[in-house]
Amino acid sequence: MGLGYSISYADPTILSSNISEVRAGLDMTGSTASFVASLATLALAAAVLGAGALGDLYGKRRLFIIGLFATVAFNLLAAAAPNSAVLMVARAGAGLGFALLLGLSLAIVNDVFPPERRAAAIALYLGVSFAVSAPQPAIGSILADHLGWRVGFLVAPVVAVITLVITLRFVPETPRSARKLDLAGLGLVAVALLAIVYGISRLSEGLKVGAVVPIAVGAVAAVGFVMRELRTPAPALDLRIFKSRQFSIAVSAGATYNFLTGGCTILFAYYIVAIRGEDPALLGLLLVPATILQAIAATGSGRAATRFGDKAVLIAGLVILLAGLLVLTVLEKNSSMLLLFASVALVMIGGAVVQTPQSTIMMASAPSDLGGAVSAVKCATGQAAYSLGPTLFALIGTSLFVQDGLEKLRGSKITEDQAKEALRVAHGGTSSGSGGTNVLDPQRAHDVVTAATDSMIDAIHSLSLVMAAVPLIAIVLALVLLRPEKPTPNA
Repeated sequence: MGLGYSISYADPTILSSNISEVRAGLDMTGSTASFVASLATLALAAAVLGAGALGDLYGKRRLFIIGLFATVAFNLLAAAAPNSAVLMVARAGAGLGFALLLGLSLAIVNDVFPPERRAAAIALYLGVSFAVSAPQPAIGSILADHLGWRVGFLVAPVVAVITLVITLRFVPETPRSARKLDLAGLGLVAVALLAIVYGISRLSEGLKVGAVVPIAVGAVAAVGFVMRELRTPAPALDLRIFKSRQFSIAVSAGATYNFLTGGCTILFAYYIVAIRGEDPALLGLLLVPATILQAIAATGSGRAATRFGDKAVLIAGLVILLAGLLVLTVLEKNSSMLLLFASVALVMIGGAVVQTPQSTIMMASAPSDLGGAVSAVKCATGQAAYSLGPTLFALIGTSLFVQDGLEKLRGSKITEDQAKEALRVAHGGTSSGSGGTNVLDPQRAHDVVTAATDSMIDAIHSLSLVMAAVPLIAIVLALVLLRPEKPTPNA
């Protein structure tokens, strides 16, 4: 199950790392390439709750295997794609396969192992997924560099075939639910997740129609989903589980981890590239040992949860996440890279420690016939929070910089909008302009990100302090609300 989980995280990263070569190979525009790079993730976000519900009805192992076959077939189609249209179909199909892998792997582990062994099993599952996902992007990039971009799509199929062989041999089928399939509910939640995640990803360009309208559509669909699920006798997701304090706090803690991980990754890359002028690959080098520590922490958190309890381990993970943010508040332009690595490692380790008790608490709260749907809730909320992280970090960080940095750019004839555009491109975005007044030539964009280094450092310090409120709030909620509850009849 850890192998399957790793595919859904590593494969989109492989494509993102090699999107320039893919774009050149298929002669795509920048906007098309950007859409292709995010298409699998968008499809995953839209389909993950449906994947969990289908697994409950038709067998989690069966649907997990279908996800593996879809991963192989659609990635082979992507590798052979003659044009961008075929590649889009392939990436959308791959995203649906990833949804089955991501949405059902945890539920299968939860079903197979008895309660007394579940925390240790979930910890090992997470540890394997972290450890195996780490080298896949590097392998994909090396293959793409030496053998062409098409070969990068073949990493996931190889891992999927290995996973398929092990699954067929060792994984038993799980119990099925007798519920009816709530097609209307699944359709509403798919629209809600797809629209919200897409809209959040566009917020980096500002409060424009392309971002606001999808988020509004997603919010309306989400309200419709809640109303539908509260009224139908056979909901795709029984919303009564959110009455459990443990369940709600576990969801919040997981969202906190995903939000901070997504945001901090952008912040780390921005510091390395825009402030220190280092090669972007340096972040990848820092992530390798950090991911090893993450895998070890995930595995060890299972034993810790058994010994000290889920609440203590969950809070410990949030404290480690908080420490990672606080390290950033003392980072300077010429700080030792060990200091940056400490922040990277603490954020990743904290997230790994959080995920084991989060998963255990959520799955323990799940009705016996809704394990797949509850597992998918973890994935869906995590996906939305991870998408929100980079956007919110970038928006707040840019605003903090502009408040102070433009003072140092006076007389340069660079406008505030141009400064924001240059900063957005510097931390990994693509220019949203099409030749208008906000577009800077490379030299003037360089002036923006080099003329106010002190302001950028100050912005990182301030942003880290602002974002420290997120894990602090989660810690307080866990301390206050995570108390023993009597089991409910359907738990």
